[in-house]
This record gives sequence, C-alpha cells and structure tokens, in this order.
Amino acid sequence: MGIIKKLFGKNKEKSTDDLKAAVLKKATENWNAKSEQENIEGSFVNEGFISPSDTQQIKKNYALIVLQEVAEKGEAGVLSNSISDKLGINKIDTATALTYLTNENYIEAVNSQTGMKYYITEVGRKYSS
Repeated sequence: MGIIKKLFGKNKEKSTDDLKAAVLKKATENWNAKSEQENIEGSFVNEGFISPSDTQQIKKNYALIVLQEVAEKGEAGVLSNSISDKLGINKIDTATALTYLTNENYIEAVNSQTGMKYYITEVGRKYSS
C-alpha cells in the first residue's frame, strides 16, 4: 500500500504543480499579449470620444442650421419633427437647439393644434442671414 501511495501521490503532486505552472504561463502570455495590443492600438481611454469643446461647436452648428431652417419657413412656422426630418438631425439635438434659440429669443414657440410651432423673431432674422 505504501508503494502505491508513493507512486500515485508523487504523480498527483507533480500534476498539480504542472497544472499551476501551466496556468501561470498561460496567464502571463495573455497579459503580455493584451499589453502589446494596447501599445499597438494606443490608449483607448481618450480614443473615440469627442472633447467638450468639439461638442459645444457641434451644438452651435446645429443651432445655426435650425435657425436658418426656421427663418426659411418665415411666417408659416415650423414643427420640431419637420426640422429633424428635413435636416437629418436627431430629435434630441433638434430639441436642444430649439430650446437654446428660444431662450435667447432668436425664435418664438407657439402652441398650435398640430404641436409646438417655431417662428423667427426680429433678433433671429439678424443672425439667420
């Protein structure tokens, strides 16, 4: 019994040690591969994100485009959904631009049967052309 235990006991310990070494080796390889991949791709923390200054510039551009669209409609007024559809700007960005323009008195919002219509004001006419 002691001989069998010695034979199988050593093999079992050896296989456990081998398994630990294999796991450690594989983990090290994965760690190194991931580090190399990050070095190749660059820092992923700042990639693909728009800076706050770029975001502000985009919002200003949308506001100007929306103001020109409202000015083009003139006395007829225009609905928010119409602006989104015609210009291809998503509804959230359109609503943000309309809110900004309304707060700055470039346009006026009037509630109608079909929804909120936006009309250009005198101040808005100066900046739309």
